[in-house]
Amino acid sequence: MPVEVIFFNVGQGDCTFLWFYDVVGGGGGAGPAPLANRQGRAAALIDCGSLKPVAHRSTVGQPGTAEQRMVRHIDSVIADRLQRNAGAKQNVLDYLFLSHADADHFNQLGSVLGDSSGKLKYRIENVWYTGEAKEYKNKNTSFVYRMLKSNLRNQLFNGNNIIVNPPEDKGLFDRVMPVPGIPELSLLCSRLVAKIGSREVTSTVPGSRNSTSKNASSLVLMLSGETPQGSTDRQKVLLMADAETGVEQFLMDSDRHSGNYSRTANLWLKAGHHGSAYATSTEWLEHTTPDAVFFSSGTKVFGPTGMPSGVELERIEEALDDSGLHQPDITPPGNHHYGFFDSKAKPKKFDTGSTSKGICTSLFQAPPPAPAQGEWLGVDWHLILDDPQPGGYHLEYV
Repeated sequence: MPVEVIFFNVGQGDCTFLWFYDVVGGGGGAGPAPLANRQGRAAALIDCGSLKPVAHRSTVGQPGTAEQRMVRHIDSVIADRLQRNAGAKQNVLDYLFLSHADADHFNQLGSVLGDSSGKLKYRIENVWYTGEAKEYKNKNTSFVYRMLKSNLRNQLFNGNNIIVNPPEDKGLFDRVMPVPGIPELSLLCSRLVAKIGSREVTSTVPGSRNSTSKNASSLVLMLSGETPQGSTDRQKVLLMADAETGVEQFLMDSDRHSGNYSRTANLWLKAGHHGSAYATSTEWLEHTTPDAVFFSSGTKVFGPTGMPSGVELERIEEALDDSGLHQPDITPPGNHHYGFFDSKAKPKKFDTGSTSKGICTSLFQAPPPAPAQGEWLGVDWHLILDDPQPGGYHLEYV
Protein backbone atom coordinates (compact mmCIF):
# COMPACT_ATOMS: atom_id res chain seq x y z
CA MET A 1 0.00 0.00 0.00
CA PRO A 2 1.17 3.60 -0.45
CA VAL A 3 3.01 5.24 2.42
CA GLU A 4 3.84 8.83 3.24
CA VAL A 5 7.14 9.36 5.07
CA ILE A 6 7.41 12.75 6.75
CA PHE A 7 10.83 13.88 7.93
CA PHE A 8 9.73 16.65 10.28
CA ASN A 9 11.73 19.77 10.97
CA VAL A 10 12.61 19.77 14.66
CA GLY A 11 15.81 21.83 14.58
CA GLN A 12 18.54 19.92 16.41
CA GLY A 13 16.60 16.71 16.99
CA ASP A 14 14.74 13.99 15.16
CA CYS A 15 11.17 13.07 14.26
CA THR A 16 9.91 10.84 11.44
CA PHE A 17 6.30 9.84 10.79
CA LEU A 18 5.08 6.95 8.58
CA TRP A 19 1.48 6.92 7.38
CA PHE A 20 0.19 3.96 5.34
CA TYR A 21 -2.97 4.58 3.37
CA ASP A 22 -5.41 3.42 0.69
CA VAL A 23 -6.53 5.66 -2.16
CA VAL A 24 -10.31 6.17 -2.14
CA GLY A 25 -12.40 8.34 -4.41
CA GLY A 26 -9.85 8.64 -7.19
CA GLY A 27 -6.13 9.22 -7.54
CA GLY A 28 -4.11 12.21 -8.58
CA GLY A 29 -3.34 11.25 -12.16
CA ALA A 30 0.41 11.38 -12.71
CA GLY A 31 1.02 12.34 -9.08
CA PRO A 32 -0.12 11.03 -5.68
CA ALA A 33 -3.77 11.13 -4.68
CA PRO A 34 -5.03 14.32 -3.07
CA LEU A 35 -4.92 14.18 0.70
CA ALA A 36 -8.72 14.21 0.83
CA ASN A 37 -8.73 10.92 -1.11
CA ARG A 38 -6.35 9.08 1.20
CA GLN A 39 -7.66 6.84 3.97
CA GLY A 40 -5.20 5.72 6.61
CA ARG A 41 -4.52 2.07 7.40
CA ALA A 42 -1.58 2.26 9.84
CA ALA A 43 0.82 4.81 11.34
CA ALA A 44 4.15 4.84 13.13
CA LEU A 45 6.13 7.60 14.81
CA ILE A 46 9.90 7.35 15.15
CA ASP A 47 11.14 9.72 17.85
CA CYS A 48 10.22 13.33 18.50
CA GLY A 49 12.72 15.52 20.26
CA SER A 50 14.74 18.70 19.95
CA LEU A 51 17.60 20.38 21.81
CA LYS A 52 17.44 23.63 19.85
CA PRO A 53 14.14 24.10 18.01
CA VAL A 54 13.74 25.80 14.64
CA ALA A 55 10.32 27.08 13.60
CA HIS A 56 8.67 25.68 10.48
CA ARG A 57 8.57 28.24 7.68
CA SER A 58 4.76 28.07 7.51
CA THR A 59 4.53 29.49 11.04
CA VAL A 60 6.10 32.89 10.32
CA GLY A 61 3.85 35.54 11.84
CA GLN A 62 2.14 33.15 14.21
CA PRO A 63 2.29 33.78 17.96
CA GLY A 64 4.69 31.90 20.21
CA THR A 65 8.33 30.96 20.40
CA ALA A 66 10.11 28.96 17.71
CA GLU A 67 9.64 25.85 19.85
CA GLN A 68 5.92 26.43 20.40
CA ARG A 69 5.28 27.04 16.71
CA MET A 70 7.40 24.05 15.67
CA VAL A 71 5.53 21.72 18.03
CA ARG A 72 2.11 23.05 17.01
CA HIS A 73 2.94 22.37 13.37
CA ILE A 74 4.06 18.79 14.01
CA ASP A 75 1.06 18.20 16.27
CA SER A 76 -1.38 19.45 13.63
CA VAL A 77 0.06 17.29 10.82
CA ILE A 78 0.07 14.10 12.90
CA ALA A 79 -3.45 14.81 14.19
CA ASP A 80 -4.66 15.36 10.63
CA ARG A 81 -3.26 12.05 9.38
CA LEU A 82 -4.52 9.99 12.34
CA GLN A 83 -7.99 11.49 11.98
CA ARG A 84 -8.00 10.28 8.38
CA ASN A 85 -7.49 6.67 9.49
CA ALA A 86 -10.34 4.30 8.67
CA GLY A 87 -12.87 3.02 11.19
CA ALA A 88 -11.44 1.73 14.45
CA LYS A 89 -7.97 2.90 13.38
CA GLN A 90 -8.99 6.56 13.69
CA ASN A 91 -6.69 8.36 16.14
CA VAL A 92 -4.62 5.19 16.60
CA LEU A 93 -0.83 5.11 16.42
CA ASP A 94 0.20 1.53 15.65
CA TYR A 95 3.82 1.97 16.71
CA LEU A 96 5.93 4.42 18.64
CA PHE A 97 9.63 3.71 18.14
CA LEU A 98 12.03 5.27 20.66
CA SER A 99 15.27 4.83 18.76
CA HIS A 100 17.49 5.51 21.78
CA ALA A 101 17.60 7.56 24.97
CA ASP A 102 19.10 10.84 23.76
CA ALA A 103 16.83 13.73 24.74
CA ASP A 104 16.84 15.25 21.25
CA HIS A 105 14.97 12.14 20.09
CA PHE A 106 12.22 12.01 22.73
CA ASN A 107 11.81 15.20 24.79
CA GLN A 108 8.94 16.60 22.66
CA LEU A 109 6.79 13.45 22.73
CA GLY A 110 4.76 14.72 25.65
CA SER A 111 3.83 17.81 23.65
CA VAL A 112 2.89 15.87 20.51
CA LEU A 113 1.24 12.76 21.99
CA GLY A 114 -0.06 14.25 25.25
CA ASP A 115 -2.83 16.75 25.95
CA SER A 116 -2.63 19.79 28.22
CA SER A 117 -3.18 17.60 31.28
CA GLY A 118 -0.42 15.15 30.34
CA LYS A 119 -2.81 12.41 29.21
CA LEU A 120 -2.57 10.54 25.91
CA LYS A 121 -4.31 12.11 22.91
CA TYR A 122 -4.13 8.88 20.90
CA ARG A 123 -4.39 5.16 21.39
CA ILE A 124 -0.91 3.63 21.02
CA GLU A 125 -0.81 -0.05 20.15
CA ASN A 126 2.91 -0.75 20.55
CA VAL A 127 6.05 0.93 21.90
CA TRP A 128 9.53 -0.35 21.01
CA TYR A 129 12.62 1.16 22.63
CA THR A 130 16.24 0.58 23.64
CA GLY A 131 17.94 1.45 26.88
CA GLU A 132 16.53 1.68 30.38
CA ALA A 133 13.40 3.54 31.44
CA LYS A 134 15.37 5.81 33.78
CA GLU A 135 17.38 7.10 30.82
CA TYR A 136 14.15 8.61 29.45
CA LYS A 137 13.47 10.62 32.60
CA ASN A 138 14.35 13.94 31.02
CA LYS A 139 14.72 16.91 33.35
CA ASN A 140 11.91 18.72 31.51
CA THR A 141 9.43 15.87 31.25
CA SER A 142 8.73 12.40 32.62
CA PHE A 143 6.15 11.59 29.91
CA VAL A 144 8.21 8.86 28.23
CA TYR A 145 9.54 7.57 31.56
CA ARG A 146 5.98 7.05 32.79
CA MET A 147 5.12 5.39 29.50
CA LEU A 148 7.85 2.79 30.04
CA LYS A 149 7.23 2.14 33.74
CA SER A 150 4.49 -0.42 34.36
CA ASN A 151 3.50 1.12 37.70
CA LEU A 152 3.17 4.63 36.23
CA ARG A 153 1.85 3.95 32.73
CA ASN A 154 -1.84 4.17 33.57
CA GLN A 155 -1.29 7.80 34.68
CA LEU A 156 -1.20 8.61 30.96
CA PHE A 157 -4.37 6.72 30.05
CA ASN A 158 -7.35 8.75 28.91
CA GLY A 159 -10.46 6.67 28.19
CA ASN A 160 -9.72 4.59 25.09
CA ASN A 161 -6.41 6.36 24.65
CA ILE A 162 -4.12 3.81 26.26
CA ILE A 163 -0.91 1.94 25.51
CA VAL A 164 -2.35 -1.42 24.51
CA ASN A 165 0.71 -3.68 24.73
CA PRO A 166 3.53 -3.38 27.28
CA PRO A 167 6.51 -1.51 25.79
CA GLU A 168 9.24 -3.81 24.46
CA ASP A 169 12.96 -3.26 24.94
CA LYS A 170 14.51 -4.51 21.71
CA GLY A 171 17.92 -6.13 22.13
CA LEU A 172 20.51 -7.34 19.67
CA PHE A 173 19.45 -10.08 17.27
CA ASP A 174 20.92 -11.74 14.21
CA ARG A 175 18.22 -11.35 11.57
CA VAL A 176 15.92 -8.81 9.98
CA MET A 177 12.78 -8.60 12.10
CA PRO A 178 9.51 -7.71 10.31
CA VAL A 179 7.36 -5.39 12.39
CA PRO A 180 4.13 -7.27 13.25
CA GLY A 181 1.11 -5.65 11.64
CA ILE A 182 3.22 -3.51 9.28
CA PRO A 183 4.97 -6.00 6.99
CA GLU A 184 6.51 -3.19 4.93
CA LEU A 185 8.59 -2.18 7.96
CA SER A 186 11.53 -4.13 9.42
CA LEU A 187 13.87 -3.69 12.35
CA LEU A 188 17.43 -4.22 11.14
CA CYS A 189 19.43 -3.91 14.32
CA SER A 190 19.59 -2.42 17.79
CA ARG A 191 21.76 -2.55 20.88
CA LEU A 192 25.13 -2.91 19.11
CA VAL A 193 26.76 -2.46 22.47
CA ALA A 194 27.94 -4.99 25.01
CA LYS A 195 29.15 -4.84 28.60
CA ILE A 196 32.25 -6.81 29.56
CA GLY A 197 32.60 -6.49 33.29
CA SER A 198 32.28 -2.78 34.02
CA ARG A 199 33.48 -1.75 30.55
CA GLU A 200 31.10 -0.87 27.74
CA VAL A 201 32.21 -2.04 24.32
CA THR A 202 30.53 -0.17 21.50
CA SER A 203 30.45 -0.48 17.75
CA THR A 204 33.45 0.98 15.98
CA VAL A 205 35.55 0.58 12.86
CA PRO A 206 39.29 1.20 12.43
CA GLY A 207 40.14 4.87 12.25
CA SER A 208 36.93 6.12 13.86
CA ARG A 209 35.95 7.03 17.38
CA ASN A 210 34.02 4.63 19.55
CA SER A 211 30.34 5.36 19.16
CA THR A 212 28.51 6.37 22.29
CA SER A 213 26.60 3.44 23.73
CA LYS A 214 23.28 5.21 23.15
CA ASN A 215 24.01 5.90 19.49
CA ALA A 216 25.22 2.34 18.97
CA SER A 217 21.98 1.12 20.56
CA SER A 218 19.82 2.91 17.99
CA LEU A 219 16.84 1.13 16.49
CA VAL A 220 17.61 1.02 12.76
CA LEU A 221 14.55 0.45 10.57
CA MET A 222 13.93 -0.26 6.89
CA LEU A 223 10.76 0.56 5.00
CA SER A 224 10.11 -1.46 1.82
CA GLY A 225 7.78 -0.39 -0.96
CA GLU A 226 5.42 -2.46 -3.08
CA THR A 227 6.68 -4.76 -5.81
CA PRO A 228 5.92 -3.30 -9.26
CA GLN A 229 4.22 -5.55 -11.79
CA GLY A 230 6.76 -7.69 -13.63
CA SER A 231 9.53 -7.00 -11.12
CA THR A 232 10.76 -8.28 -7.78
CA ASP A 233 12.57 -5.06 -6.89
CA ARG A 234 11.22 -2.75 -4.21
CA GLN A 235 12.07 0.74 -3.10
CA LYS A 236 13.71 1.02 0.31
CA VAL A 237 13.96 3.71 2.96
CA LEU A 238 16.74 3.22 5.52
CA LEU A 239 16.07 5.02 8.80
CA MET A 240 19.34 5.19 10.73
CA ALA A 241 18.47 7.21 13.89
CA ASP A 242 21.85 8.07 15.49
CA ALA A 243 23.67 4.98 14.21
CA GLU A 244 27.26 5.66 13.26
CA THR A 245 29.95 3.95 11.19
CA GLY A 246 30.22 0.87 13.41
CA VAL A 247 26.54 0.08 12.87
CA GLU A 248 26.94 0.75 9.16
CA GLN A 249 29.84 -1.71 9.04
CA PHE A 250 27.78 -4.31 10.90
CA LEU A 251 24.96 -3.93 8.39
CA MET A 252 27.33 -4.17 5.42
CA ASP A 253 29.00 -7.28 6.84
CA SER A 254 25.63 -8.94 7.46
CA ASP A 255 24.42 -7.95 3.99
CA ARG A 256 27.11 -9.63 1.89
CA HIS A 257 24.87 -12.52 0.88
CA SER A 258 21.35 -11.21 1.46
CA GLY A 259 21.46 -7.84 -0.30
CA ASN A 260 18.83 -6.46 2.06
CA TYR A 261 20.27 -2.94 2.22
CA SER A 262 21.83 -2.52 -1.18
CA ARG A 263 20.04 -0.81 -4.04
CA THR A 264 17.63 -2.80 -6.23
CA ALA A 265 15.24 0.09 -6.99
CA ASN A 266 15.02 3.65 -5.64
CA LEU A 267 16.71 3.82 -2.26
CA TRP A 268 16.31 6.66 0.24
CA LEU A 269 18.64 7.17 3.20
CA LYS A 270 17.92 9.00 6.44
CA ALA A 271 21.45 9.91 7.51
CA GLY A 272 22.63 8.58 10.84
CA HIS A 273 23.43 11.01 13.67
CA HIS A 274 22.23 14.13 11.84
CA GLY A 275 24.99 13.86 9.25
CA SER A 276 27.87 14.03 11.72
CA ALA A 277 31.44 13.15 10.74
CA TYR A 278 31.01 9.82 12.53
CA ALA A 279 28.21 8.50 10.31
CA THR A 280 27.16 8.08 6.66
CA SER A 281 30.55 6.78 5.62
CA THR A 282 31.59 6.75 1.99
CA GLU A 283 31.59 2.94 2.14
CA TRP A 284 28.00 2.94 3.37
CA LEU A 285 26.98 5.33 0.61
CA GLU A 286 28.66 3.10 -1.99
CA HIS A 287 26.90 0.05 -0.56
CA THR A 288 23.42 1.58 -0.44
CA THR A 289 23.67 3.99 -3.43
CA PRO A 290 20.83 6.31 -2.30
CA ASP A 291 18.84 8.61 -4.55
CA ALA A 292 18.68 11.18 -1.76
CA VAL A 293 19.97 11.61 1.78
CA PHE A 294 17.83 13.28 4.44
CA PHE A 295 19.32 15.18 7.38
CA SER A 296 17.49 16.27 10.52
CA SER A 297 19.46 19.42 11.25
CA GLY A 298 19.47 22.54 13.37
CA THR A 299 21.77 25.30 14.58
CA LYS A 300 23.17 23.84 17.78
CA VAL A 301 26.97 23.89 18.03
CA PHE A 302 28.78 20.89 19.51
CA GLY A 303 32.22 22.06 20.57
CA PRO A 304 33.88 23.41 17.42
CA THR A 305 31.31 22.16 14.91
CA GLY A 306 27.67 21.71 13.94
CA MET A 307 25.78 19.08 11.96
CA PRO A 308 25.91 18.49 9.10
CA SER A 309 29.10 20.33 8.23
CA GLY A 310 29.73 21.64 4.77
CA VAL A 311 32.76 19.35 4.54
CA GLU A 312 30.60 16.29 5.18
CA LEU A 313 27.94 17.39 2.70
CA GLU A 314 30.60 17.89 0.03
CA ARG A 315 31.84 14.33 0.64
CA ILE A 316 28.31 12.91 0.53
CA GLU A 317 27.42 14.90 -2.58
CA GLU A 318 30.56 13.60 -4.31
CA ALA A 319 29.51 10.03 -3.47
CA LEU A 320 26.07 10.68 -4.95
CA ASP A 321 27.69 12.06 -8.10
CA ASP A 322 29.97 9.03 -8.37
CA SER A 323 26.97 6.69 -8.31
CA GLY A 324 25.96 7.94 -11.76
CA LEU A 325 22.26 8.03 -10.85
CA HIS A 326 19.83 10.57 -12.22
CA GLN A 327 18.95 13.29 -9.76
CA PRO A 328 15.64 12.64 -8.00
CA ASP A 329 12.56 14.58 -9.05
CA ILE A 330 11.80 17.08 -6.29
CA THR A 331 8.77 19.32 -5.90
CA PRO A 332 8.91 22.29 -6.32
CA PRO A 333 11.27 21.74 -9.28
CA GLY A 334 14.59 23.54 -9.57
CA ASN A 335 17.15 24.19 -6.89
CA HIS A 336 16.30 23.95 -3.18
CA HIS A 337 18.09 25.31 -0.13
CA TYR A 338 19.98 23.24 2.40
CA GLY A 339 21.49 24.24 5.74
CA PHE A 340 24.99 23.38 6.94
CA PHE A 341 27.73 24.37 9.36
CA ASP A 342 30.49 26.24 7.55
CA SER A 343 33.70 25.27 9.33
CA LYS A 344 35.77 27.14 6.73
CA ALA A 345 34.18 30.53 7.40
CA LYS A 346 35.82 33.02 9.78
CA PRO A 347 34.16 33.00 12.19
CA LYS A 348 32.59 29.56 11.76
CA LYS A 349 28.84 29.74 11.27
CA PHE A 350 25.71 28.05 10.00
CA ASP A 351 24.84 28.95 6.42
CA THR A 352 22.71 27.80 3.48
CA GLY A 353 23.48 26.57 0.01
CA SER A 354 21.43 25.68 -3.06
CA THR A 355 21.29 22.45 -5.04
CA SER A 356 19.08 20.35 -7.30
CA LYS A 357 20.61 17.13 -5.98
CA GLY A 358 19.34 14.78 -3.29
CA ILE A 359 20.83 16.67 -0.34
CA CYS A 360 17.77 17.25 1.81
CA THR A 361 18.15 19.08 5.13
CA SER A 362 15.35 20.21 7.40
CA LEU A 363 17.31 23.41 8.14
CA PHE A 364 16.32 25.53 5.18
CA GLN A 365 16.32 29.32 5.45
CA ALA A 366 18.78 31.64 7.20
CA PRO A 367 17.83 34.90 8.90
CA PRO A 368 18.30 38.05 6.82
CA PRO A 369 21.53 40.00 7.34
CA ALA A 370 21.62 42.49 10.20
CA PRO A 371 20.12 44.89 11.02
CA ALA A 372 17.01 43.20 9.62
CA GLN A 373 15.11 40.98 12.05
CA GLY A 374 14.49 37.31 11.36
CA GLU A 375 15.08 33.72 12.41
CA TRP A 376 16.22 30.38 11.07
CA LEU A 377 13.39 28.42 9.48
CA GLY A 378 12.93 24.75 8.59
CA VAL A 379 10.94 22.58 6.22
CA ASP A 380 9.49 19.08 6.31
CA TRP A 381 10.40 16.58 3.62
CA HIS A 382 7.51 14.39 2.42
CA LEU A 383 8.43 11.19 0.57
CA ILE A 384 5.46 9.23 -0.83
CA LEU A 385 6.04 5.71 -2.13
CA ASP A 386 3.82 3.64 -4.46
CA ASP A 387 1.25 6.30 -5.29
CA PRO A 388 -0.03 6.49 -8.00
CA GLN A 389 1.55 3.10 -8.87
CA PRO A 390 3.85 0.56 -7.20
CA GLY A 391 7.45 1.62 -7.65
CA GLY A 392 6.61 5.30 -8.03
CA TYR A 393 7.60 8.09 -5.67
CA HIS A 394 6.86 11.74 -4.95
CA LEU A 395 9.40 13.85 -3.06
CA GLU A 396 8.41 17.30 -1.85
CA TYR A 397 9.51 19.86 0.72
CA VAL A 398 6.85 21.98 2.40
